[in-house]
Amino acid sequence: DTAIEAVQIGAFDYLTKPIDDYAALALKVHNAMEKSRLRRSQRELLERLTESEARYRHLVASAPDAVVVYDVQSGLVQDANGAAVQLYEYTLEELTRLRASQLGPTETGRHEHRRKDGRAFTADVSATEFTLKGRRLRVQSARDATAAVQAERERRSLEERLRISQKMEAVGRLAGGVAHDFNNLLTIMSAHAEFLSQDLGAENPEVQGIARAAERGAALTKQLLLFSRHKPVAHEQIDLNGAVGEVMRLLARVLGESVRLESERAPELWWVCADADQIAQVLINLAVNARDAMPRGGTVKLGTANELVREPRTLRGGELPRGRYAVLSVTDTGEGMSEEVLARLFEPFFTTKEYGKGTGLGLATVYGIVRASGGAIDVESRPGAGSTFRIYLPASDEAPSPKRRTLRPPESGRGETILVVEDEDRVRMLLRRILVDHGYNVLEARDGADGLKRALEHGGEIHLLLTDMVMPEMTGAELAQRVSQHRPATQILFMTGYTEHGPTAEALLHKPFSSATLLGEVRRLLDRGSLKT
Repeated sequence: DTAIEAVQIGAFDYLTKPIDDYAALALKVHNAMEKSRLRRSQRELLERLTESEARYRHLVASAPDAVVVYDVQSGLVQDANGAAVQLYEYTLEELTRLRASQLGPTETGRHEHRRKDGRAFTADVSATEFTLKGRRLRVQSARDATAAVQAERERRSLEERLRISQKMEAVGRLAGGVAHDFNNLLTIMSAHAEFLSQDLGAENPEVQGIARAAERGAALTKQLLLFSRHKPVAHEQIDLNGAVGEVMRLLARVLGESVRLESERAPELWWVCADADQIAQVLINLAVNARDAMPRGGTVKLGTANELVREPRTLRGGELPRGRYAVLSVTDTGEGMSEEVLARLFEPFFTTKEYGKGTGLGLATVYGIVRASGGAIDVESRPGAGSTFRIYLPASDEAPSPKRRTLRPPESGRGETILVVEDEDRVRMLLRRILVDHGYNVLEARDGADGLKRALEHGGEIHLLLTDMVMPEMTGAELAQRVSQHRPATQILFMTGYTEHGPTAEALLHKPFSSATLLGEVRRLLDRGSLKT
């Protein structure tokens, strides 16, 4: 009985006394020692397995990716970590009652998975398989790729914006270059029309026709610069009714025959302080958008009105404080817009037009111009019911200042010497003719480098430098700086058909200009120089 109890509490074997078989004793001792070694090895192995299991359970449980273990044959989820519970928003018990395919595609790659409430998200899926007790199990890892997808989308959007910006910059530079060359031609036309009027009389209908054509060409060039967005901003007191009238003539051609253009302008409209050309751009952008919303034709109506806002309002395009406003409106009979589109209407690069047919910058530009003018913009629209844009511009108590007019012919020259630098031969020739005919001595140069050479070589005084701004080899500004270093008393008068960064308007003539304008500016600068000396 004692031996049995010993075995039960862990003894390996037993011998009965007296011991007379020492060989058996040696064998039993050897077996006991071997069994003890094996038992220690088993305990160590079990401890290592337990530690390993705990370690890997901890790794899986703390993994940032959602890990789901499921049976390959049945597809039923066997286990999941905390990240899976958090990502899919099921409890662990609920997950183990699902098939893995109910969470989303199980193939490796980027797929759309769904949470418990049905909301979809993008997941990067990877998996590996192993066999346990004859069962094929699959360990599936899913990582929420929503942020990565959004970042990729934003990267592509930024690339597209950059491409559009570069394209628009190129178009703007092209438009500016065309305007420069065209204004040179208009300068020649205007000057020769003046020459003809001296011979045929200012009332001659042919002369008047040429002059009006040149003026209309100048207005079109002004619009070209407006579209290229290279015209400097000049806020001044303006009459919105007059701005609408000017734009109506341009829109009649832009909108096409299928669009009927109407206007309703309020009498005694309040003045506003804004850039007339930017207001024209606003109206053009809104009218063109209205045309695009009416593929089968319709009506676009431009309107003006006075409105007294007694309480602050929240508009689609910002806050509107109380005050007096002159209101511009553009109404169309087009397709209208949904609430979703209205919510994003003024976002840069947002467009509902087909790819390649819209940049998404038109309304963003309108919004920027209106805000820069101290105003606000509102929109009313419903699908199928057309749209109305209203622009509120703060009213001004000041009336527009009258345009300066030349009341008498400018005073002729007194033999002063003028250096004319112009790379367009025909423009240079007519400038020489005008100046010589009015009592000035003229030196000519075909470009900046030639102008500097003549300024350095001329032995007498040069009273005024008349130079184009855009020329090969050396710009007008560079030439003026070099000449001023050697001849500080020389007055500088710039001419330009187009420039992004020019000198102050005080010493700048914009082509096309009349003979009277040229002679008046020349005389003003020369008289100012004589006063200084």
